[in-house]
Amino acid sequence: MKNINNILLVPGTLQYVKHYKEFDGVDIWICNKKEKINLKAKYFIGHSLGVNYILNANVNDESKFIFVNPLIKKRSAFNLFVRWIKFLVFEGFRGEKLVPVRYWLHVLRQVFLLLRVDVIGKLQEIPKENIFVIRGKQDNFFCDCEDVDILIKNNFKVIEVDAGHDWNSNIARAVKDVIKL
Repeated sequence: MKNINNILLVPGTLQYVKHYKEFDGVDIWICNKKEKINLKAKYFIGHSLGVNYILNANVNDESKFIFVNPLIKKRSAFNLFVRWIKFLVFEGFRGEKLVPVRYWLHVLRQVFLLLRVDVIGKLQEIPKENIFVIRGKQDNFFCDCEDVDILIKNNFKVIEVDAGHDWNSNIARAVKDVIKL
C-alpha cells in the first residue's frame, strides 16, 4: 500500500484502486473488503461516483478535495445507464480494470446509495479553496458541459484536461500538480 503524504483515493464505478497506480485508496466496489476510509487524510481524490462516496463520508472539511469528473447534475438511474452504455461504446473501457462480476450486485447497491447524495449541496459545505475539480474535456457522458456550467455558476474552479471520463495520464498529472508531488 502506498501512503503518499496521507492521500486517499476512491475509484470510479466498478474499478479497483490498484489501477490508479500512484495512489492508495479504498476499494468501495468490493463488498468483502471492510476497509475504513481515513477520515483524517490530507487529500481526498474521488473519481466519478467515488466523489459521492467521499462526500457521503464524514471527512474533515479542512482536507483538500480533488474531484475528477464528478456527477454533478441529478439524473435518473435509467439516464445514467444509457450514458454508461454510450461511454462504453464511444470512449471504451479496459475490462481488466473492472471488479469481478461476483461483486456487481454489491456495486449496484452502492451505485443506488451514492446517487442519492446531493453533490452540489455537499460541495457547498466545504470551503471552496479546498476543492479542486478536474474534468476531462471529452467527458460527454457523466461530467459534461451542463455539469461544468453548474459548477461555475456555484463559483467552483474547474481544471480541464485532455481526457474523457476515464482516468488517464493527463488526469493523473493534473492531480499531481494540485498536490505538488
